Amino acid sequence: MSVIDEIKRRIDIVELIGSTVKLTKSGKTFKGLSPFKPERTPSFHVYPESGNYVDFSSGEKGDAFKWLMFRDGLSFKDALRELANRAGVLLEERTEDQRRDEDHETQLRRALTEAADYFHKLFQTAPHAALCREYVRTKRRLSEATIATWQIGYSLNDFQALGNYLQTKGFEAATLIASGLMIENDEGRRYDRFRGRLMIPIRDEKARVIGFGSRSLDGSEPKYMNSPQTAVFDKSHTLFGLDSARASIRNGIQGLTGSVIVEGYMDVIGVAQAGFTNVVSAMGTALTEEQFKILKRLHPRIVLALDPDAAGQRAIMRGLNVARDTLDRDATVTFDPRGTIRSETKLNADIRVAVMPDGKDPDELVLDEPERYRSLIAEARPVVAHVIDALLAEHDISDPRGKSQAVQAIAPILRDLSDPIQRDSYVQTLGRRLQLNPRAIAQTLGLAESAGRRVEHRSPAEEPGFLRPETATLGAGKNSQTNLELHLVALLARNPNLLMDANVSLTRARLTVLGRDDFNNPAMQDAFMQLSRVAMGGKYDPDIADDDWLSLIADVTIQNSDDPSQLREEVVRTGLRIREENLSRIQEGLSWQIQRAKDDADIAALARYNRLAQDTAVNRHRVQKALRLRSALVID
Repeated sequence: MSVIDEIKRRIDIVELIGSTVKLTKSGKTFKGLSPFKPERTPSFHVYPESGNYVDFSSGEKGDAFKWLMFRDGLSFKDALRELANRAGVLLEERTEDQRRDEDHETQLRRALTEAADYFHKLFQTAPHAALCREYVRTKRRLSEATIATWQIGYSLNDFQALGNYLQTKGFEAATLIASGLMIENDEGRRYDRFRGRLMIPIRDEKARVIGFGSRSLDGSEPKYMNSPQTAVFDKSHTLFGLDSARASIRNGIQGLTGSVIVEGYMDVIGVAQAGFTNVVSAMGTALTEEQFKILKRLHPRIVLALDPDAAGQRAIMRGLNVARDTLDRDATVTFDPRGTIRSETKLNADIRVAVMPDGKDPDELVLDEPERYRSLIAEARPVVAHVIDALLAEHDISDPRGKSQAVQAIAPILRDLSDPIQRDSYVQTLGRRLQLNPRAIAQTLGLAESAGRRVEHRSPAEEPGFLRPETATLGAGKNSQTNLELHLVALLARNPNLLMDANVSLTRARLTVLGRDDFNNPAMQDAFMQLSRVAMGGKYDPDIADDDWLSLIADVTIQNSDDPSQLREEVVRTGLRIREENLSRIQEGLSWQIQRAKDDADIAALARYNRLAQDTAVNRHRVQKALRLRSALVID
């Protein structure tokens, strides 16, 4: 048995999760409200026998390790250590190299902690720090309590001051260089890295000092400067302020949920001073994959609170691109009620954008108008809507070429939306903004079949989709489903009243009447809805009317079109064939889901999919029975 298995065996996952989520026993499992998303009905289940949990409302699942990583924002290594201590399991002894590395890192942190104390004392008392104190207290309006909490400091404008001080504390020059506090040039000369600057300690998730951010006060360059990469400081894996923001991100603060990302250290400190402690910032660079993952583990809602200028917009786009490549983009096979099976990727994070007004920094706004800041964050726009606006502004949308370029730029983002309702809503919005048919945009995105595609023809005898081949001339081509839908619409176009007769026949067979969901092709969906309206005594709706499907059905030859009884039978049989193919695809999708549930030992999901499979099999059997009866009528 591995160490991990032994830890899982000893850990009581109900007790572990129950300390955070209120659980109620339900048979052999425990259930409670989802910790991942708000809900009223419990959908979060814990299985003590397997040591796993499943949240059916969000799809999250895992074991004790994944739970601790989510709850406390830990890496797997830290979660392993924490659970090993709880379980009383001794991890492997460190090798000599590992012990040496850890001792080295401890020395670096000690030097950085000592430097933070030194800089803070200079800020409080040194005459040379007067300008720094004025900037912090007056311009940034930080209170004494905030200055102390964040340990704001000042570095003397001296090449040797810090190095000399820390060496008197017993630190070797090699340690100070390795920590990033000192620099050694090619000539072997050693000197302090930070001189005459505002100093802000950067801490890791355990609140240990691992580096510094700094700002010049006299206009010298660089204006902002961070510690370099070291054994304890990796800026791509670090978020400033996370140690104090973690609990607020996970649990909410002042009515706000999730995290807020701002641009600078002083923004974080100022916003936190106002009581909004769910705020963090990157290390002066673009957001990285690891930073997004850290925040996503704590809460899926991430708000980018950035400036409205060009730099802010670029930061938003870079952040979105990184997020799209990072957050839960594992492929999943899905199927819709019509049985359409597809593989899609999802961006399972609620990324939003809050643009600061009047060019103010977040800390300025929150100190002047805290309620306005709260409203902006609470009502932050979905990043997709914001990016659509930004990209449209970059193109000449009065020109057809500019419209095409804008759609192509927005396409990757819309394709990431797995929710068809959201995706359709944005496609409709884009269509209005660009004065284009939404279907044309959907086709450009690859989200719908081309409504204007001509269907290949071949002889009726070659068409396997119809029970009476002599009644139609329509080729199967690459998509027999599309041909069936096109044939049905062509039949109804000859006589829309046939739909009522067909629905009566379907009802007698204990089947639902024909509806929009029976069609996969968007053009055929629109056509069917138009013809249904006419069958009910209505008229064509000019807002929906489209010549595309009219031109398509013009190519379909319907023989015996003057015989109402034969046409009625053909409508029923074609509708049944469409329904049978859809149910067949649904069964394929359910088979895949059932197998995955078995592999995951997901009992609840397995039961649910088995019930759906049974219902689908019953419906398909009824359809097949009705088809056999119709075939017998034709043979007779």
